[in-house]
Amino acid sequence: MIGMVLAVLAGLPTPQDTATLDAPVYANEAYGVSLPRPFPDWVFEPGSGPQTTTVIFHPRAAALREQLWGALVLTTFPGEVPLQRVVESRVETTWRRRLGRTFALVASDSLGVSGLPALRTRMSGAIDHVVLDVDEYAIARGGDLIILQLRYPRGLPRDSIEAGYQRVIAGLRIRGGAPVSPAPPLAVAESVASAQVVPPTGWQATSFDALVRYDPQVVRVDFAVTVDLVNQGASPAESVAVWVWPAFVVDSMRGDSALLPSRSSGSVSWVRLPGAVPPRGNTTFTVHYHAAGTDHLPPRLMQLSTRGAFAAVDWLPRVQPALDSTFQFVRTPRPRVTLSFDLPDAWRAVAPGRLTADGVSLGRRHVTWSADQIATAGAAFALGPFRIVARSEGGVGVSVWLTAEDSPSSATVDSLAAEVRTAWLFCSRAFGRLPLDEVDVAVTGTPEVRGFAGLLLVGHPYGFAVDSANAEFVPASADVARELARTWWGNSVAAAGPGSAWIAEVIPEWTGAAFRGAIEGDSVRQRLMQQADSAWRSLPSGMDLPLSQVPVGDSSVALLRSKGVAALEAARRGAGDALFREALLTLAVEHRNDWIGLADILAALGATSAAALRTFLY
Repeated sequence: MIGMVLAVLAGLPTPQDTATLDAPVYANEAYGVSLPRPFPDWVFEPGSGPQTTTVIFHPRAAALREQLWGALVLTTFPGEVPLQRVVESRVETTWRRRLGRTFALVASDSLGVSGLPALRTRMSGAIDHVVLDVDEYAIARGGDLIILQLRYPRGLPRDSIEAGYQRVIAGLRIRGGAPVSPAPPLAVAESVASAQVVPPTGWQATSFDALVRYDPQVVRVDFAVTVDLVNQGASPAESVAVWVWPAFVVDSMRGDSALLPSRSSGSVSWVRLPGAVPPRGNTTFTVHYHAAGTDHLPPRLMQLSTRGAFAAVDWLPRVQPALDSTFQFVRTPRPRVTLSFDLPDAWRAVAPGRLTADGVSLGRRHVTWSADQIATAGAAFALGPFRIVARSEGGVGVSVWLTAEDSPSSATVDSLAAEVRTAWLFCSRAFGRLPLDEVDVAVTGTPEVRGFAGLLLVGHPYGFAVDSANAEFVPASADVARELARTWWGNSVAAAGPGSAWIAEVIPEWTGAAFRGAIEGDSVRQRLMQQADSAWRSLPSGMDLPLSQVPVGDSSVALLRSKGVAALEAARRGAGDALFREALLTLAVEHRNDWIGLADILAALGATSAAALRTFLY
C-alpha cells in the first residue's frame, strides 16, 4: 500500500476536476486543512484521485504552462507517514526526471509547520523551457501527508510572488496543529554569526534602542536592548523568539519593568508576553545580556580587552530570520537603530550614524549615536581611550580615532585621510550622495578593514605602530574604497534573496578595482579584473557554484571576489561602460534604504548585459 501511495505521489500534481473555486480560502473538511490564496486574483482548482486530493492555485487568467502556480496535495498512508522516504522519492522520481539535466537540489531542511514535523526542499531547473525554482513542504500528521508546492518562474520578480506565498504559508491551517509554526534554527558554520537564524514567525522589529555598558577592569560588556515589535501575523501572538550570540549570557527579559517568563533552547529564548498581541499590534520588551572575557567570542566579529573593544555584526538580539533555508539574506524591515554607551570617563565610543550626545557625569561618559538617515544593516561600534584627529577638505570630514598605542606622524594621518576622502568622493559620484559628510576611521584590534555606514574599523597592519622600528601603515586604496562602498552597498542598499551574498560582496569589491583604475589608470583596473578571472578559474572545482546559490559566509568570500568580479566585468562589457555605470547609480539611488535582488540588477542592466551575467548566476 505504501508503494502504491508513493507511486501516486511520484507524478506532478494535476487536478482531476475542472471546477474552479474563486474564493479567499480553500477548505477541506475531511482532512481538516484550509489554505488562503496568495492574491485576490488567484483561483483554486480542486480535484480528487484514487488516493489523493490535489488543489492547484494560480492566477485566474494565467495558463499552467507559465509555471506560476502552487499546489496542495492531501493523501493518507496506512500507518505513520515515512516522511524522509516520501521526500526522497519525490526528489528522485518526480523532480529529477521532470527537470532532467537542469535539475539542481538547492537545499533541504527540517522544520515545524503548525507544530507538525515537516521537510522543506528547494529545487531549481527548467520545465518546457521555463526556468523556475520550486519550494516544497512535506508535512506529516500521523498517517496523513500534506504537501505544499510553490513555484517561482525566474522571468518574474520573485519578491512580489514570495510576498503572496508567505501569506499562504502563514495562513495554512491543519487540524491538530498549532496556528503558529516555529522552526528550529538551521545548522550553520559557527564562524559565521550572521548565519544564525530564529524561527520564522510573524514578528517584525521596527527599532532597537541599545545601551552598552563597558567595564574594562573586568573586561565585561553589558547590553540592555529595547526592541519594538509589530505582529504582522494573521493570529494573535503571546510569545516571541529571541536569538543572541551563543557566547552571550542572557540575564533577563523585561517588559514595563516587570520580568517576563522565558525558556531557552540553545541560543534561542522563547519570551512569554504579558498578553496576546493582536495582528498589527505593537509590543516592547528589553533583553538584558552580557559577555565577560573573550574565550567564546568570534575574534573577527568582537574583541574585548582592558585597552579597548569593538563589535562588528550580530551583537544585537534577533527576532527574525537573517537567512533562508539556502543561506541567502531574507527581506525584513529595516529597523531604526540607536546606540547609547556608558563608559569610563576617559573613553569614547564611535558607531555608524551621527553623534547626538556626549557628556561626562559621576566619572562615566555617556554617548549616543543614532542612525536615522541611513538604514544600517550592521550595528558596529568601537570603544576605547580614543583621541580624535580630524581632517576636513572638499566638504568631507575624516575623523581618525587613535588609541594611546598608536602614534602616527602627521603625514601618515594626512595620507590616510586623503585616501578616505578621495574614495568617499569616488563612491558618491558612482552611487549618489548620501546625507553624510563625515567619515570615521577607528583603529581597533580587527584583523582587517571592515566597512559600515560611514565608519571604517581598521587594525594592524592597517593601524599605526608605536614602535618607530615598524613601518607606519596606511590601508591600500582598493581596501578603503571597497569598505567605504559598503555604506552604499550593504547598508543604504541591502541585498536579499537568491544571489544576495554575491550582491553584498561583489559590488564593493568591484568598486575597489574601479577606484584604483580611476587613480592609477585603466590598465591597472584591467589587470585586477584579469587577476580575479584567473583566481576563479584556478579554484578547485568543488568550490565553484552558480553565483545565485553561493551561501552567505566567510568560506564564500574567495569565490565571490574572483568569479563574482569576473561576472560583473562581463556585465560591464555587455552593457558598455556608460550604461553600466548609469545602471549602478540608478540602482543605488532608487533602492536607498531598501532591498535589492537579482531581478532588479538584471532589469537595470538591459538584455545584452543581463544575458552575459546569467551565465555566471545560474
